[in-house]
Formats: sequence, C-alpha cells, structure tokens
Amino acid sequence: MEWAIKSSQIVFPDEVKSGYLVISNERIQGFYSSYQGKIIDYTDQIIMPGFIDIHIHGWGRGSFSHKGSSGALSRMSKDLVHTGTTAYLATSGAMANDFLEYSLAQAADYIESATPDNGAEVVGIHMEGPYINSEYLGMQSADSLQLLSISGFDKFNQIARGHIRSMTLAPELEGGLELTKYLRKQNITVAAGHTAATFDEITRAIKEADLNHFTHSYSAMRGFHHRELGVVGALMYYQDVFAEVAKQTGITIKPEAFDILYRLKTDNKMVLTTDCVGFADFPAGSEFYHYLRKQKFKTQENGYLRLENSDGSYSEIDTSNYEAIKNLEMSFLESVQAVFPRLDNGLLSVARIASENPAYLAGISARKGSLNSGKDADILVLDNQLNLLQVYCRGIKQI
Repeated sequence: MEWAIKSSQIVFPDEVKSGYLVISNERIQGFYSSYQGKIIDYTDQIIMPGFIDIHIHGWGRGSFSHKGSSGALSRMSKDLVHTGTTAYLATSGAMANDFLEYSLAQAADYIESATPDNGAEVVGIHMEGPYINSEYLGMQSADSLQLLSISGFDKFNQIARGHIRSMTLAPELEGGLELTKYLRKQNITVAAGHTAATFDEITRAIKEADLNHFTHSYSAMRGFHHRELGVVGALMYYQDVFAEVAKQTGITIKPEAFDILYRLKTDNKMVLTTDCVGFADFPAGSEFYHYLRKQKFKTQENGYLRLENSDGSYSEIDTSNYEAIKNLEMSFLESVQAVFPRLDNGLLSVARIASENPAYLAGISARKGSLNSGKDADILVLDNQLNLLQVYCRGIKQI
C-alpha cells in the first residue's frame, strides 16, 4: 500500500521542505512536490525522523536492565512511542553474569520476533559494562564487574546472536586497547564511560584503537583539570569523536555544561540520549536510592511503586498505569524541547543529534536516521511547540 504525508515542514538532513513524503511497504519511497493518491494532511505540522535512543535501560512500564526479559522490552517499545522514540538500543548494566547472559538471549529473541505493531524497534544491544572502572561506578554494581576479555565479549555476542552494537568500557583497564580495537574492527561503537582514564590514556584509545564515542558526558568519568585534562578534557578536545548527553533536566548536568559541549561538538558529533532505567519495572521488593533526586524507590508486592522523599513524605504509584508513571523520568522528547532554543540550526539540529548521529553509532544508518528515500518510515508529527501529535514506526500509526 502506498500513501503520502503532506506538510509544509518536512525535515530532511540539509533542509526543511514543503511537499509530499510518500510511504510504501513500511519504507519512505520518496519526496515529491505533488502527489495523486491517499494523503494524510499535516500541512501546518512538523514532520521529522523518529528519535533513536542508543542508551536506555528502561522506560515506562519496562526495565530491560533490571528484568532482562523480552516482556520488559515489549512494554518499553509500546511506551517509548509516546516520547517520540521509534528505535533504540536495549541497554544492559553491570549485573550478575547469569542474569546478563539471560538478558542478552532475551534481547536477541525479541529483536528477531518483534514487528512494527510492537512500537519502537529494538535495533540492537548496548552493553554498559561489565568492563568498567570501580572508581566511577555511578549507579552500577561493583560486585558484577569483570576483567576485560576478547573471549568474554565473544561469548556475550554469541549469546546475543551478533546483536551487540555498542559497548561502554573503561579503556585504561588492562586489555582495554586490545578489546577496543577488536570491537571497532567489527564496526561496534566503543564508548568511554565509567572511566578513570587520564587524558593521555584516552588519547591512545582514540588514536591507536579508534575509540569513537563517550557515554553520558561529564558523568561517571575523570573530570577536567587544567594540568590533567582527564576524560572530560579529551572528549572536548578531540573533535572527531561523538559525545552523548543524557536527560536535560538541569540535574544530571547544568544547561551551561550542555552548551559548552555543544559549542565544541556542534551538530556533527553531539548525541542526545536518555539513560532512563524504568523504575516502575524493578523486581518486587527492590529498593533503589537516587542520589541526585534524593529519593528512595521501593517496588511493592502489590504492584505499586513507593517514592520516599528526604523529608519523610512519600507517594505510591500504580506501575501498570503508563499515565501515572510517565513522569518518573524525563523523556527523550522533553530533553529535545529543553535544548531546542539553544541549538544552532533549529529542526535540522534536532534531526542530526536525535536521529542521524544515533543511527550512525548504532550501525543502522542504511535504514534509519533520516527521511531520505529507502529509509524506514519512522516518522514524528509535531506541532510548532514540539508537542507530539502522531508517531509512525515503519509506517504503522502508533498513537
């Protein structure tokens, strides 16, 4: 079936055009100034490529990193479309090895069986750990860290049936350069994260091993000093490597810190992510203290999530109700809305840092990341205040 979207604001990589975006068999067939056939009229709305989140552990009613199941991914996929996310990398954490291997197998099962009706597409796996530095754990688990190993990675990727697309590691650890080289030769993105590396150690990883990305810039990494530039100094200094920034709440990093990095990286090398975890889908009986928000999350046996504040007050939320839990974390769309006024090229910047760059790092540029001909029909319809009106995943209407 062939049909077209009509709009005066269709966002392509280099310009915003007025006309018709034609979709056929789940893909974008082309752009035309006129069209005869079935048309959906979004004349005054913004049409842009779906967001791609390459670092997300959970969202809404699903938490892949804490449940590790295909069911968690299914719930995430259905809920993520409400945030403008149409594709993502299922992101693991530093968990017990048996659980991690189970998670990788479950992700592979889901990737190979899900359809556009499921919502946002899982396009691969991002392993955040277990090859990270205990000095910069963040919210990771110290007792689940492992020694860096090519054979260990090969086992993980065999279990994942080749679906690992990205790995966050600490390149200064023993074996870090060798593993980074090995992964990059397979076109797997390697990101420095949870790392105590010096500037010189990151330099070697970039120049000798082709390290090409940084996970949640500023956070969980050696900071900047004028005599030891650290990881933060390296990600700023080297212009040809990508840097991701997570949730633009002003809590994780200050808006000014985003602006400094954006001025250095520009649209070319900046990547938006969320790093969300999906609090509502933690196993029953779990407790989690969020050191930035100063809140304790307790998952109840009755299906409710209890939020305890530092002043002793608390609230309880039904974890099966997406509307009730969607504000527990900042969504991809909300981050876009927060940074949009400060971007250099408006909608073109959004398309680059939220869609095109993430698609490249996930290794899926051939079919996602823009509205060019031949790409999957992953499409957002927004109003001029960037509120989400409609989402299409591979041509299938979602909301």
